Amino acid sequence: MPDFPKKAWFYIAGIIVLGAGLAAWQLWDLKLSKNFLLAWGLLLLLELVCELYEVEIVHGHRTSAAIAVSVAAVLIGGTKLALAVVFLSSLLAELYLRKAFWRKDPLRYLAVVGFNVGQLLVSVAIAGLVFQALGGKVPPYETLVDFLRAGLVFVVYITANAATVSGVVHFSRRVNYWTHLKEILQARYVQIFSLGILAILIALVYTLSPWYMILMLSPLFIVQISLREHMKLQRQAHLAFEKIAKIVSSRDPYTGIHSEEVAELAVKLAKVLNLPEKEIARIETAARVHDLGKIAVPDAILLKPGPLTEEEWKVMKQHPVVSAEILSGLEIYKDCVDIIRHEHEHWDGSGYPDGLKGEEIPLGSRIIAVADVWHALLSDRPYRKAYTKEEARKIMKDMAGKVLDPKLVELFLQIVE
Repeated sequence: MPDFPKKAWFYIAGIIVLGAGLAAWQLWDLKLSKNFLLAWGLLLLLELVCELYEVEIVHGHRTSAAIAVSVAAVLIGGTKLALAVVFLSSLLAELYLRKAFWRKDPLRYLAVVGFNVGQLLVSVAIAGLVFQALGGKVPPYETLVDFLRAGLVFVVYITANAATVSGVVHFSRRVNYWTHLKEILQARYVQIFSLGILAILIALVYTLSPWYMILMLSPLFIVQISLREHMKLQRQAHLAFEKIAKIVSSRDPYTGIHSEEVAELAVKLAKVLNLPEKEIARIETAARVHDLGKIAVPDAILLKPGPLTEEEWKVMKQHPVVSAEILSGLEIYKDCVDIIRHEHEHWDGSGYPDGLKGEEIPLGSRIIAVADVWHALLSDRPYRKAYTKEEARKIMKDMAGKVLDPKLVELFLQIVE
């Protein structure tokens, strides 16, 4: 059995049944004319090609330029044409794209394929029914109302698609439904808006000649490549700075290993708090590079086998500030800067660099601080041997309410036990 909770199984089954039911309801009396078959064949080709090059824009949600083709199918031929196009194109694409699941777990493969096809059928059916209810017509469009109606159909499709996906993420990973839905709708909105324009453009081109739709592969791929390259650049930038952070480990081996393991512990704590996926990813990213500023700390201080002097502590205390300054000008780390800067603030206000206290300290900083202290206590340092787990628990409890967030300490100790 795939590792889905029971509620997720019911939800997945419900979406599959609903999608199949809507398709059967609309397509049972389908009449195949020459024009219908031509439009269906060309749109099927466009959508299939686009779906094979999907991009993950939010954890648990992938998208592609096929969105534009699906909505264009609604505008050109209504619900029936759209369902006929989406059913076959999504089924073929999903069977191919999820083949890795088949080798590991055939039941999971069927569940994932079935859900992905089902939710697309539900989304396009809802968009098509709204189009019919609004009195939509085939282009060419002559008034502003025609264009607004087409735009509304696109918004309905996007919203329905995001809503069904957020549902399965909520039930399978216990992520807050509304938070995940908001993340999807906000993610890459410029590129997504461009797909709405392309959907209308495809419908308009169809009125000139169905064969002209083949020309739309070019703009569709431009948007698709834009999405892929943007996400690729983000991933590469993250990897680059994580590698830079690991360079610090050539001076202090503890720091490199420490950052990775602190990130794992911080993610565990964040998940128990049921934080949104986006927030968990932000905390993990910050944790992996939170000690980057130690690259500016001289070896004589960083590797000193004994206690630091007051002047040496002043230098050491600058490392979170340096880390934040290095990353502050980078778009991909803009949401992590405050977390990194304030990771050494104390619950009672005695920390550094800004003396924040209590909930003034960002939650991400407090989470990383708890994970950071736990890992530090269990690690050998130049000036002491590692503590035992029992000793570390006692020290953590003593630090709760002074250095660390007491509620987070209590929850974290339950996790590690």
